[in-house]
Amino acid sequence: PEGTCINNTSVMMFKKGSFEIGGTIHPVAIKYNPQFGDAFWNSSKYNMVSYLLRMMTSWAIVCDVWYMPPMTREEGEDAVQFANRVKSAIAIQGGLTELPWDGGLKRAKVKDTLKEEQQKNYSKMIVGNGSVS
Repeated sequence: PEGTCINNTSVMMFKKGSFEIGGTIHPVAIKYNPQFGDAFWNSSKYNMVSYLLRMMTSWAIVCDVWYMPPMTREEGEDAVQFANRVKSAIAIQGGLTELPWDGGLKRAKVKDTLKEEQQKNYSKMIVGNGSVS
């Protein structure tokens, strides 16, 4: 299944399709060490040719790779819960932060309803009219 990382610090939401078919998932956690060359591609800042040139002229691309035990869907677990459990295991293994959104957020406008919900939660925190869960 597709899982992505943001600048080697966080794991974003997985696509749920691979988790719906009921197969075994073999998680792999990969974390890059930017000491000799940074493998992160900021596609908003660099085009593909610039990125490839940076990669090919780097001293080395070093990464830690962890092949984790296979995981299967548990009874009563839906595809999204299974995907989140796998994502969590990968994040813990790689020392990464879990994020509840996918990579499309950096290129798409945030829905007004989501912004309003966060504004209401913040308002409740400041005013003290309730706790935020």
